[in-house]
Amino acid sequence: MEETSRSSNREDQTNVFRNKNEDQITVMEPNISKQTKEAWRSKDAQKNEYYGPYCLLYAMIESNDWQGVEDFVKQTKEAQSSKDAQGNEYYDLSWTLCRMIEINDRQGAEDLVKEVKEAKSSEDAQRDEYYGRYWPLYKMTQKNDWRGVEDFVGEHPDALTDKIDGHKTIFHLIAMLLVDVESDEGTCLVDNLASIVVPEALARQNRHGRTALHFCAAKGNLKAIKVLMKYKPDLTNVRDNEGTLPVQLAALYGHKDTFQYLLKETHGVDIYSGNDGALVLANLIHARLYDVALDLLKLHPTIGRDNIDSRRIVLKTLAKKPYAFASGSRLGRLQRLIYNCIPARKELVPSIQTNDDETVDRDVENLTVTSKIHSKKPTPFGSTQQIPTTYGAMLHKLHRMLWNVLMRLGPSIKVIHDQKLTHMRTVEIVRIICQGVIWTNPENRDRLLGAMFTAARLGIPEFVNEFIMAYDNSAHLFAQDEHRIFDLAVLHRREKVFNLIHGVNFTTFLFSFRDFLGNNILHLAGRLVPSSEVAGAALQMQRELQWFKMVENLVHPSDREAENKLRQTPREVFTQEHKELVKEGEKWMKETASSCSVVAALIITVVFAAAFTVPGGSDSRGIPNYLHEPSFMIFAISDMLALFSSITSVLMFLGILTSRYAEEDFLVSLPRKLIIGLVTLFFSIASMMVAFGATVHISLSHKWNLVFIPIALVGFVPVTLFALLQFPLLLDMYSSTYGRGIFIQTSWRELTGHDVAAKGNYKNRVIKDD
Repeated sequence: MEETSRSSNREDQTNVFRNKNEDQITVMEPNISKQTKEAWRSKDAQKNEYYGPYCLLYAMIESNDWQGVEDFVKQTKEAQSSKDAQGNEYYDLSWTLCRMIEINDRQGAEDLVKEVKEAKSSEDAQRDEYYGRYWPLYKMTQKNDWRGVEDFVGEHPDALTDKIDGHKTIFHLIAMLLVDVESDEGTCLVDNLASIVVPEALARQNRHGRTALHFCAAKGNLKAIKVLMKYKPDLTNVRDNEGTLPVQLAALYGHKDTFQYLLKETHGVDIYSGNDGALVLANLIHARLYDVALDLLKLHPTIGRDNIDSRRIVLKTLAKKPYAFASGSRLGRLQRLIYNCIPARKELVPSIQTNDDETVDRDVENLTVTSKIHSKKPTPFGSTQQIPTTYGAMLHKLHRMLWNVLMRLGPSIKVIHDQKLTHMRTVEIVRIICQGVIWTNPENRDRLLGAMFTAARLGIPEFVNEFIMAYDNSAHLFAQDEHRIFDLAVLHRREKVFNLIHGVNFTTFLFSFRDFLGNNILHLAGRLVPSSEVAGAALQMQRELQWFKMVENLVHPSDREAENKLRQTPREVFTQEHKELVKEGEKWMKETASSCSVVAALIITVVFAAAFTVPGGSDSRGIPNYLHEPSFMIFAISDMLALFSSITSVLMFLGILTSRYAEEDFLVSLPRKLIIGLVTLFFSIASMMVAFGATVHISLSHKWNLVFIPIALVGFVPVTLFALLQFPLLLDMYSSTYGRGIFIQTSWRELTGHDVAAKGNYKNRVIKDD
């Protein structure tokens, strides 16, 4: 019987891939029981992420469940055609197997199943080798099952001292996987385990040289840190393979409380000098803890300033943070108004305590540092230390108290206030770092000016200004690519940096230098620079022309026709670089004009017909019946205005469509036509809706006298929608065409926020209130 059964099975397996035709397969009835399927589903392999849902497919092949295989192939093919399935890595292996089945490659399918099974066995073996008998411990720490961890340690005491995976200890695992840093249960477990091991066990390092305290500092787990420090106080002095201390990791990940605690508890290492101090400041800047960084600079005169490399590290970090300065903020008009009005010059904020029990109070305006043995409660915003004795002082106090109330009532105002404080602090950090530099030393200049050139490329005028204030000749120095500050400002279209030229002794000689390709500053203005400052190709082309014209007016006449090493003049460089942008601008202009002209033409048709279809009818002499009604006069006037303005709009858009689209046309001609066209189109829509409302009022006023009110409200909707959609474009184009321009003839104070008198008296400079 058994031989007959096995023979029958072999025949079934032989015939299982026999085709009815080329694209279909004949599938035998499944001969696998439900119990077998359930047994396969319960296996560990079914739970392995590597196999995912395909472990059952391999089980069906081995058990000759060909009906199940066919269903699985069908489902996989359907899923493969979907977008989500195409990007799923799990389909690669299963799809190969399904294709083998479809083309009758049974041997290949069986070999693939065997190969995957061997790979799984190898993976399991690697996992066992990696974690060994501590695999359950790792899973429990992943789930924060601290009671299970405690029970496991009770059964396996060696887990306290063994390295779980050859590198990490149990304390590493707990510090890494403690999800809730405020978990009292996890902290108590650390306390209990640390109390029964020798202190040296807490100082063991993983493959990267990090102790459990490093992980706790990176996660900001202050409770666990205090527990570890209780049994091993000198853990704060242990460095990882890269030389990083726990306090530096706390600063990098922005855990302010943890950083301040570790700063006070770090005794065996001088973290305020050399690169250690510079890295602390750099990490605080990365974490946007500018207030803490400024406190450290005031409290420790040497931190970040004891050598030129330390200064370079701090300045290089800040130079890559344009959002940390006022020039990099994106504020709306109302937000900008609040930003300029809100007082933020004097602000005593919470102090930093160090291991010497010193405190520092920050006064951003006067830049004072007060070290005291006993800390003092910070003065809240709006309060004062002295009783005002004059009328002006009283008003100043009331002004600050008013803003204090507004900040409490409006959280968004408090956000703007904090943002302004951040901008002031970053500028002060740059100023303090630049103090005391011996600029006559060429090595010092070469190491520090790289940060200034980075700030110029990213468009941070406050940063560049501090360098110019500290060293006037910095504007004439070259970067490694033989470009200076204003060359980079032109090359990257940083108008705020370029306008700092008013603060230096400007002459045309400043623009006469050339780079290694023979390009002068006008050649650089002729290059095309991708920009996100303006919307639309036409506006970008206009901005490019404005930059080129502005620089052309500043350079010496001989430089306007100078050739570079490629025998190209600045105008030739501009034309070659902007060919595609001109085409894109032409396409954008024509599409915009075509769309708007259709709307204007429809308005002409409607209002022209309405002029001869008098609302309310006419008498036998052709005189309107409501001629003397105010609503009729409103209708007549608004209808004529709509007609004339829509005709003007069509003519402007027609002028755009028939333009020759030369480079110079994008500067004023085309934008002016588009501005007039959009304004008249908006006016025609508004006038048409007024005429419509007057017509409805004439027709229905004898029954419903107040019908004008809902008509006016409803008619206001399309006008408002059109204004909201087109007004930003119109405003941008108007300000770009008729606005202040790029080269702003303003004072040094307006550009930098500093007095001109401060220039040349850099060390004793005090930033005054606006």
